[in-house]
Amino acid sequence: MRKRHMRILGLAILMAAAAVSFVVAQQGQERSPGYREFVNAMRIPDLAARVQELERIKAAYPQARFLGLVDNALRSARIGLADSVDAILELQKPGFETAVGVGKVFSYYFSSMDILDHPNLARFDKRRVTQAVIAYCQEGLKLAKDPGFLAAIPPDPMKYLKIYTPNLYVAEALAFVNEDNPRMAQDALASYEKNGGLKDKVYYHALGWVNLMLGKDKEAYDAFFNAAVENYKDSLGRARELYRKLKGGLGGFDAALEAGQKQLPFSPVPVKPGSDWKGKAVLAELFTGSECPPCLAADLGFDGLLDTYSAKYVAVLEYHLPIPRPDPMINHVSRQRALYYGVQSTPATYFDGRKASTGGGDKAMAREKYADYTAEVASRLYEQPSVNVQVRAVARGDSVEVVFEADKIGPGADYNLALVQAEEKFAGSNGILFHKMVVRDFVTLDEATLSAKRYVIDVAAAEAAAAERLDRFEKDASYVFPERHHKIARNMLKVVFFVQEKTSKQVLNAAVCDVK
Repeated sequence: MRKRHMRILGLAILMAAAAVSFVVAQQGQERSPGYREFVNAMRIPDLAARVQELERIKAAYPQARFLGLVDNALRSARIGLADSVDAILELQKPGFETAVGVGKVFSYYFSSMDILDHPNLARFDKRRVTQAVIAYCQEGLKLAKDPGFLAAIPPDPMKYLKIYTPNLYVAEALAFVNEDNPRMAQDALASYEKNGGLKDKVYYHALGWVNLMLGKDKEAYDAFFNAAVENYKDSLGRARELYRKLKGGLGGFDAALEAGQKQLPFSPVPVKPGSDWKGKAVLAELFTGSECPPCLAADLGFDGLLDTYSAKYVAVLEYHLPIPRPDPMINHVSRQRALYYGVQSTPATYFDGRKASTGGGDKAMAREKYADYTAEVASRLYEQPSVNVQVRAVARGDSVEVVFEADKIGPGADYNLALVQAEEKFAGSNGILFHKMVVRDFVTLDEATLSAKRYVIDVAAAEAAAAERLDRFEKDASYVFPERHHKIARNMLKVVFFVQEKTSKQVLNAAVCDVK
């Protein structure tokens, strides 16, 4: 899909759910008739041909559940074909009429960005572009302050309204950049900061252009670099050009970029429980997707857990799902675990088997999610565990031999082993490059294995099963993964052993070990 369409679609779903999450059908549920045709239509690069095919699909499947997606896609494609600002404004009217709740405010921002990101932007009258964007932004800011409107907004959406409304000032700044007016753009960004705007990739991209136009190369480089860390638009190329100009070459740039990509947008404070800790390790599970924009904050928040607590106190498991788009790290394990909990959206988090802290956000929201997650851990960490567990693991060729122990074995609980890869490098569209604690295999132990206290994980078989899952997904979705990430890095494996009640799904205790 075009980035603009995905942005509008994401916003529509976000508003409908009153949270930053992408809601999709239960994994394994059959798609509506014609859905595959819709997916294929969205891959048609020629917008006029795409419109024709989408219209055919809409006529052929008048009762399909995905018609809302078709309508959004049609409007997006027609906007992309528009030859003037006024034509775009006319096409955008239905979006404002159907927007509800905080979506009414955010529609002004995304509609502004539709103009500023338009393929024909260079041919549009610059002054008309600025007029249209400023009008949208002022309407959005006015609505966000209207007492009658605010009185009808529930608490959760209100939180996001306060966080993201200042983005309208960034849209204004980009309009002034397009008009070659860096001073007015600078003023708009100052308003963004004054009104509590979070410094995200869009802000840094705009700031980079402002400083570049003002001849401030060092400041421009710093801003573009911050946006390049999330691979936003042309920021990487701009940062490279400025680095070469300032340093006389590119030596050291890639290392600096990778360091920036690994750096968290907050500073985790290491925690080491004292004498009141009774041997409980909290199991933190995250369902995420490399193509899921709001999963960014959740992923970074979980990364913060890894820096805050040693594995002795918190065991982290991350499962990748194809939500809202294909993810090359999906496997049979992720799907099974999602079905176990009934996960239908990402990000989804579970602490000791209990769902918690719904929703996500962009990088600027990571600090808040980290605070939510550490609070969840703290509320459980000092409990008296009802079972004590230990685990050790040794690599032997393509196998991992695991030795485990639980001081209580009962029929009311499942005893689970998870094979985890500490890190996998992949540049998904949500900006995460280094994915942590990726679950590669998972087994619930039978009685005979529990008695033996030993299990051998076949790593090669886990790879083959993951490859088969990717094959099946490609066939079912008529999709080909540009990259496949089913291979398991043998040098960075860990094993998590945990006990989980069958009925309540409460996790009683967990243990983590490195594979030696």
